[in-house]
Amino acid sequence: MDSSNKKEFAQTISAVGEMYDKKISTSLMRMYFESLIDYSIDNIKKGLSNHSLDPKHGTFFPKPADIVRNIDGGRQTQEDRAMIAWMEIEAAVSRVGAYGVLDIEDKKALLAVKNMGSWKQLCHTDRDKMSFKRQEFVKNYNALSNTPVENLPKNLLGIGEFNNQKALTNDQPEKLLKQLEERKSESK
Repeated sequence: MDSSNKKEFAQTISAVGEMYDKKISTSLMRMYFESLIDYSIDNIKKGLSNHSLDPKHGTFFPKPADIVRNIDGGRQTQEDRAMIAWMEIEAAVSRVGAYGVLDIEDKKALLAVKNMGSWKQLCHTDRDKMSFKRQEFVKNYNALSNTPVENLPKNLLGIGEFNNQKALTNDQPEKLLKQLEERKSESK
């Protein structure tokens, strides 16, 4: 999740609060959001739904640990999440390639790739060296486990988009000079 999910998250937790006759304070809402920030809003809804149907624990308002347990069965470790993220990155190398923009939900994975050099470099890595890149990625991903989501990138530019943006910024000085010359001639 990121800050764009706050409203939907608040509505979801509030609805669960109604179901359990629990008043949700602003500080409690914030704590839940921060505790569950590594999960997508859809996974959180899934965890809440599964919790409410749990005959043993579902009669009590869920704690963040209850929600997580019902998302992934409590079996997924940080290392598991890193490997799942790597599989998504590897698939994107084939699907998106060095010219495309890497835009995935897991922002920690984006920063882990960026810390390895760049999206372009990763895409140009020889297949026989990808196992080393995987190890580097997992190490970077795990190091980011406590990084606030606001500090994470939204996507990584590929060669095509980078060149487009570079061309736009390179044209700006010429356009400014032309506008200045036009203004000078108009004022005479």
